[in-house]
Amino acid sequence: MGVKVREVKRKGWYVFINWRNQRKAKSFSSKEAARAFAKKLEARLKWADVSGEPLALSQPEQQMPTVKAYLTDWLKTYAQVHCKPSTAAGYQQDCVKHVFPAIGDRPLHEVSRAHVKRLIATWWSHGLKKRTIHNILTPLKEAYQHAIDDGLLTVNPVSNMGRALRSRDSADAHIDPLTAEEVRTVLQQAKQTAPLLYPLFLCAVRTGMRQGELLGLQWGDIDFHGQFIEVRRAIVRRQETTTKTHKIRRVDMSPQLANALSVLRETRECEAAMHDRPLAPWIFLGPTGRRVSNELVRNAFRTCLTAAGLRLVRFHDLRHTFASLLIQQGANVKYIQQQLGHGSISITLDIYSHLFHGDHRHHVHQLDDPPERTEQTGEVPPESATQPQPAQTGLRDGMLEVIERRRETADGGVTEWPNVPVLKTGDLARGPRVQISPPPPKLQ
Repeated sequence: MGVKVREVKRKGWYVFINWRNQRKAKSFSSKEAARAFAKKLEARLKWADVSGEPLALSQPEQQMPTVKAYLTDWLKTYAQVHCKPSTAAGYQQDCVKHVFPAIGDRPLHEVSRAHVKRLIATWWSHGLKKRTIHNILTPLKEAYQHAIDDGLLTVNPVSNMGRALRSRDSADAHIDPLTAEEVRTVLQQAKQTAPLLYPLFLCAVRTGMRQGELLGLQWGDIDFHGQFIEVRRAIVRRQETTTKTHKIRRVDMSPQLANALSVLRETRECEAAMHDRPLAPWIFLGPTGRRVSNELVRNAFRTCLTAAGLRLVRFHDLRHTFASLLIQQGANVKYIQQQLGHGSISITLDIYSHLFHGDHRHHVHQLDDPPERTEQTGEVPPESATQPQPAQTGLRDGMLEVIERRRETADGGVTEWPNVPVLKTGDLARGPRVQISPPPPKLQ
């Protein structure tokens, strides 16, 4: 860090600043004014180094925009241009509802980490979830990073807030999947209450697709021969956009789903031929013949649950139902991740790891040595090639007994021949290699 006062010929007195790899210069009419400014600035820089608070160097304080003014401009020039419409609308809503009432009137450089931490604590006290708070801070953090790039600030007060966002909420706290019997019940009820949306509900519980991805399905995305669906787009806030991961994925169709969609296509083709019009590209249509809306799907699903006497769950929980049923069938976690379209397998494990239940203590028991494992479990260890068999043991014991009796006699003895296999038949071929020598001749 360096703050120096120097006179430049024919230009006057200057204060040169070199702080955190940033170089600034400011001119003054007199030496006294330059020194006074340098003294105050040096104190502010030292305090910024100690406290970590942001500090503006490029513009005077009276030209610094407020948080509301800068965020509003950032939403128009960046978020609405580079983000999905749904993402930009969410940023706008979070800023208007949470950020602007709290710190909107403050100059951009006056917001410190302490202010942000107090805001987070307030949101915690109001019952907001960790995910909601993270969504609020995301546009604020990104806007401050743009302010740094614009030269307005040198420190982002919203960065590295991981500790302030820690909570005891688990990723699976909001999951409420249906059972297999409940799925059959609600599908049977949908055939009676909302037959037009029965194929959509069946597709949701057989593929695990998101609601926007279901609404964005077209007939060209289905391969009936290969029995799979290519998820290419999504409908969010009535606008067509890409999938959440910006990637096209392939999901498998069950025979029941393939048959239901095939019947639906035949019906649509007949209707189009009767009215002398082309087949609509969208698969799921409403009563008016237009693409079905989010509100219609949610209301119809809730009506089916109520009519079937089932507990009320979100339509998104059908996605969790699909994953939980696959886990019960013993599906591989990687396959579940690919079907759901998660960006990484860690997301799948964080959300559904509690569903992988079962008693796995036998895996730990297998780590013990055979004697300890036998004593604890009461099981007989399996035979192996390195263990003596009962028949071999008996024969070998008999041989040893014969040898011992011969040794006790004075007329004979036992001579070991390591390389001469005498016993070559039956199980005795695996016994000890010994040969009994004849008794020595008696001396006359």
